[in-house]
Amino acid sequence: MMGAAHTESDVDVNKLSQIIKVKSGKRLLWEGYKIDPKTGVKIKNQRWENTNVNFATHVTGEEKQGGCLSDNGECTSLVVDIDDKKIDIKKICEEAWNYDYKVFPFQSPSGRIHLWKFFHTPQPIEVVAKEAKKLERHFKKLGHSTDPGKTQPTETGSQIGINFPFATKEQYPFTPTGTKLNWKQFLHRYRFLNLPLVAAATGMHNPGRTTALLKIAALFEQKQIMHHLDEVINNFGEEYTDIAYINRIKDKKIHEKYKNISAKGIAAAITDIVGFDYTLPAAPDEYKDAGELEIFEHTGLEAIKKRPWLIHGLLLERALTLVVGQPGVGKTMLLHMLAYALATGNLFLAKDVLVRGNVLGLFAEETSNESDIRWCACKQTMGKNDGKFKLYKRGLEHDLKLVKFTKEAAKATEQYQQLRNTIKKHNIKYIVLDPLINFQTGSYDENSNQNMDAYVKNYLIPLAVEMNGAVIAGHHTNKLSMVSSQDNQLLVDNQNALMAARGASSLIGAARFVLALQPMTKKLWEQYFKEHITDGTNFVHYTGLIEAKSNYNMVADDITWLRKDSIDVPTDDGFAESTGSYVITELNKLTKAKNKLKAAQNLVWCKSKLSTIQKLMGDAKDDTITLNSVVLELLPLEPDFADQNINENTIKTKVRRKLENGFSGKEETKDGFVRSGIECDDGYNYWLHRNHGATGAAKVFIRRAIDFKRKNKR
Repeated sequence: MMGAAHTESDVDVNKLSQIIKVKSGKRLLWEGYKIDPKTGVKIKNQRWENTNVNFATHVTGEEKQGGCLSDNGECTSLVVDIDDKKIDIKKICEEAWNYDYKVFPFQSPSGRIHLWKFFHTPQPIEVVAKEAKKLERHFKKLGHSTDPGKTQPTETGSQIGINFPFATKEQYPFTPTGTKLNWKQFLHRYRFLNLPLVAAATGMHNPGRTTALLKIAALFEQKQIMHHLDEVINNFGEEYTDIAYINRIKDKKIHEKYKNISAKGIAAAITDIVGFDYTLPAAPDEYKDAGELEIFEHTGLEAIKKRPWLIHGLLLERALTLVVGQPGVGKTMLLHMLAYALATGNLFLAKDVLVRGNVLGLFAEETSNESDIRWCACKQTMGKNDGKFKLYKRGLEHDLKLVKFTKEAAKATEQYQQLRNTIKKHNIKYIVLDPLINFQTGSYDENSNQNMDAYVKNYLIPLAVEMNGAVIAGHHTNKLSMVSSQDNQLLVDNQNALMAARGASSLIGAARFVLALQPMTKKLWEQYFKEHITDGTNFVHYTGLIEAKSNYNMVADDITWLRKDSIDVPTDDGFAESTGSYVITELNKLTKAKNKLKAAQNLVWCKSKLSTIQKLMGDAKDDTITLNSVVLELLPLEPDFADQNINENTIKTKVRRKLENGFSGKEETKDGFVRSGIECDDGYNYWLHRNHGATGAAKVFIRRAIDFKRKNKR
């Protein structure tokens, strides 16, 4: 007969079944003890049954059960049976902690000790089995009696049973000092399995809790997990009632004196808690026999191969291209056009598709019907589809999550593996993801470089490698302007275009190419374009395309203006649906022409001021003067200077911009060279020089040097 059940157990059955992974379809039922009729010795009354372990009846004591610690070749725990006739619990707890702070000593049903170790994620059985045997040998060397037949798991996964904990009020774990933990405290220590300081303080009684709490707070601040501090407080051995002290930690940050707590400091804090000397284990040198890394010499005689371009300057084999822009700017429209071009071979914004292939468009914010409409519009505007390569799609009605994030790690979903299988079956060469953020789930933080790195480098780019093609992703930006107007010139800010992408910077780092879309503003339209456009369009019809990043060539320093045309696509009811399509315009040529004219005007103006600059230069040290000194000298010569209604700073800014533009302008010579600055009859070249490392306020200068090219011609 079994003993009385402890039906008031607070053990969470669901969590226990996750912590201890057991072999399905097998359980060891223990029904107390019986007398062996042959020997007259009391033995365990237990038997195997072909049914699953029932943790619900186990933790109440109704059916005390055991089983095997592996299933399908994986384990989440190991156990070693200590069979000493006389148990010194405190000694064993200290030995277990010093060997591995992740080992939990439990009282066994017979009053002996089971040493359990748990893993947050399933581990291969062969790895865990070796670790279990190592723990068994260690305690045998310490003089303990171990039962090798009960050490679990075994590498073969053989049917060896062990009684599970928490079946009686006695079968609970001990702290390093030999006091019992309750279920809630056990769960807390299990959760913080990788933080020995937290593990040591779990179930801790006075004295010393205040100091321990201070150092744990410092450690949590260091790891940016301060929101877990209350859990530490609630899992001490008795209620911690010093609310004022807790508030001093949270509000006054009194723990910050330990903010740089080191491994040595953590070991000292643990020593204070457990009452015996403790040293943190050194990281295992698992790679000591790894040998040398294979390296390859560059001799200069190698046959250089062409880069595997797919669209020159935009797409490269095995790489990620980003298309970024504000919501509603037209990213999805552009991505549909790109997908259509890759499958059909039609030009993409005047660029040749070098390698065609099957395309899979994953559009999380558009229905599949919308993709059909957009691609029919592409056929009208870009050219026919000969059907040699396929366009595949999934829309918002087909939920797709490729990566699941937890606080500890990122893991591929089942759909990710299904996608890989689909790539292989349908010979997909290009995948379009729009928007990027929609294909993950769980505790993902867009601003975390660690999360973004894992998402992009571990899961998305490997798809491009597997396809020997490219992944193209749409991504939202912050409302950061990528163009500016300076001295009546339209300037592209490539850096702003690059950094406008929302979230962690590691995304931009991982992408080989970044294309940015900038909506035309009313101000830019009226200042630069309105008077030249007579076809009835206005600023809402135009979007600027900017090359924000290319890892393999210089990005263009201008903007390509695209016009959004409305296209009617016939529907099956005899009517039509309207959608959009981009076409290249001549606006960028207009911008270039105006900028070139303005630059030429500034150059002429600067040349007319050279006499003033020569005078200021005089015997200047290092042939250098500050730009500001030139501005102050030229200021009174400006026609606007006498106008009381114009702010002096406005005139200064205008003069400064003219000087900066004129002296840093570039000009292509007949022999193909580009020269900077201005040549002068005095035999010198004058140019703008920026020195961001200079001390003091002045960072911009005008410098001169002898024009050796002209001197040698004489």
